[in-house]
Amino acid sequence: AIEAARAGDAGRGFAVVADEVRKLAEKTMNATQEVDQVIASIQNGAKANIDGMDRAVAAVDEAISLADNSGDALKKIVELVEDVADQVRNIATGTEEQSSASEQVNRSVEDINRIAGETADVMEQSAKAISELASQAGELQSLIVELKNTK
Repeated sequence: AIEAARAGDAGRGFAVVADEVRKLAEKTMNATQEVDQVIASIQNGAKANIDGMDRAVAAVDEAISLADNSGDALKKIVELVEDVADQVRNIATGTEEQSSASEQVNRSVEDINRIAGETADVMEQSAKAISELASQAGELQSLIVELKNTK
């Protein structure tokens, strides 16, 4: 633009071209800045995506670890449930055995009650017989006393 002004009228065309080149340079500079901003934005977005992916990978790793821990805990629970089931079966078997033994004890008690009843009946009959013997002994003694007095 300075050289065009020195050239006078002949430099006017050159001044127009120089002005257009200057405007074009400004536009190029602005476009370059915009491209730079777009690239920076893309880079920031890519970095954010990478950070997000890293967090997602960490979360997946943690979820896998938690799933493994859950699986181990479930295995332990299953083992404990199986142990409890075995104990319940053992208790049920013991209860059946106790029930059988209780039935045998009940039958024995019934037998003892029956024998005791029979013994009581026999004792009652024995008491009657002894009472009769005592009565007969009293009569016999009375007869002996009478016989001694009549002699």
